[in-house]
Amino acid sequence: MKSESGFSLVESLLVVVMVGLLVFLLASIPNSLMLITKSKHASLAREIAVKQIEDKRTINYANLVTDNSPISDSRLSALPQGNGTVTVGDCDPTICTNGEQIKEITVSLNWLDNNKTQTLTLKAMIGEGGINQ
Repeated sequence: MKSESGFSLVESLLVVVMVGLLVFLLASIPNSLMLITKSKHASLAREIAVKQIEDKRTINYANLVTDNSPISDSRLSALPQGNGTVTVGDCDPTICTNGEQIKEITVSLNWLDNNKTQTLTLKAMIGEGGINQ
């Protein structure tokens, strides 16, 4: 009876597949981390924008003045090179065709992700006699 030593073809193939899978998983980690960071930044930007709109909704319609002001939210510093503006303007005549008393609020945020500028813009309408009026 002979005793053979060594690896069979199946064992060798299993090792090659396992090494390939390990390399694939390790190679995808940086991309996964980048996507997680990008998602966190986009979520934070949405939270800041929604807060800015909610703050404007608490103001009485008569006290809403047409202006363009920078966002002053401490969380903005968590966005790489983050900045933003809140614009209050009269309703576009093509939308408010019957002379409704409505102001348009536009919140725009910009930040960098992987050296690419990301932009988030949210718009809302606030009318006389609307929410919190």
